[in-house]
Amino acid sequence: MPRPVKVAAVGSQSYLSSILRFFVKSLASKTSDWLGYMRFLIIPLGSHPVAKYLGSVDSRYSSTFLDSGWRDLFNRSEPPVSEHLDVVGRVMQYISSAGVTHQLPVAEAMLTCRHKFPDEDSYQKFIPFIGVVKVGLVEDSPSTTGDGDDSPVVSLTVPSTSPPSSSGLSRDAMATPPSSPSMSSALAVVGSPSSPYGDVIGLQVDYWLGHPGERRREGDKRDASSKNTLKSVFRSVQVSRLPHGGEAQLSSTMAMTVVTKEKNKKVPTIFLSKKPREKEVDSKSQVIEGISRLICSAKQQQTMLRVSIDGVEWSDIKFFQLAAQWPTHVKHFPVGLFSGSKAT
Repeated sequence: MPRPVKVAAVGSQSYLSSILRFFVKSLASKTSDWLGYMRFLIIPLGSHPVAKYLGSVDSRYSSTFLDSGWRDLFNRSEPPVSEHLDVVGRVMQYISSAGVTHQLPVAEAMLTCRHKFPDEDSYQKFIPFIGVVKVGLVEDSPSTTGDGDDSPVVSLTVPSTSPPSSSGLSRDAMATPPSSPSMSSALAVVGSPSSPYGDVIGLQVDYWLGHPGERRREGDKRDASSKNTLKSVFRSVQVSRLPHGGEAQLSSTMAMTVVTKEKNKKVPTIFLSKKPREKEVDSKSQVIEGISRLICSAKQQQTMLRVSIDGVEWSDIKFFQLAAQWPTHVKHFPVGLFSGSKAT
């Protein structure tokens, strides 16, 4: 087998998402041998959940791209007067020394979207991802929009003996959508800053747990074979396909963190003439692990969601589904590392 070609992906999480979508689409028509022909080198600029995970399993990668010097340099709005960081040296060292392939699971999000014309039916998008899913308040605003024609276009040429296909990045990840979504990255759903529901939104989240052998939190009595439902007013919902920090062993399921808006009980006042007052709104956080499939929709049918998948924002979403595995044979995204464990 030939030595894999190293492909440097220099940019944000949203740029890596564009590469992933083209990778999954291009290799869908190839044999499984093609999956070993490339190794992607992730050079992060700005907030990057995947790079953060890679740093947790490879300390040399962490010291190269996740230290304070690298972060400060690329998070500034203005370039520094003098450059003390050897950016080129770090990148070249990574390119020459990344000899280990770390396979990140590829997942799928199925988005059911409202058509631009009222008399048209809704349509679906199938998006592969490898990062994090959020619904509600988002700390880092996605920098890329996936609905417009100005989405980043990746030209990743894959040699083939078969007739060539279009080289541009299609708005849909697959020409023939799979029957059910599968997920191996992370997706984020956010409310529009100008939307009427502000910093909270009423959602219904249905989810199914993985196989009985999957790890679950102690005391979790949820039935793995049946649907579990969360229906509440959420501040945020975050679903991650990435393993826990420092774990090189990849899981076949997802983890979800939800923050709900909790209103404390009414407290009676001393004077009977006054109505009981309510305490300030509190937040409750909950973590659910071992999720194999998830469906999220707004409580109010007319409310549209704004979904950010690996940093790429998708709007006018009626509801979306996540599953822990992409359905074709392209189930992993090969990433190059210095080493495969915490030790270098």
